[in-house]
Amino acid sequence: MTTIFEKTIVYLLETHGALATVEIHPMIARIHSDLCDDSIDRVIDGRRYGKKWKHAVRSAQSHLKADGKIALAHEKWRLTSDT
Repeated sequence: MTTIFEKTIVYLLETHGALATVEIHPMIARIHSDLCDDSIDRVIDGRRYGKKWKHAVRSAQSHLKADGKIALAHEKWRLTSDT
């Protein structure tokens, strides 16, 4: 799922330019409605940490950032020259 979200994030940033995470979430949900189930929370030791798919999006953003493909500036993600 993370790999799919990575490719989708790159596509969205190529298409729309810099985007905040709150802008990315609904776009990904529209594209991948089958993966974005709002009824499934991430639960650790009985504690809820939000929607599981949104954590997967965050993991995808982190991987892309670590690989130097995207960067966060002024609360918006943008593509770097390495993409």
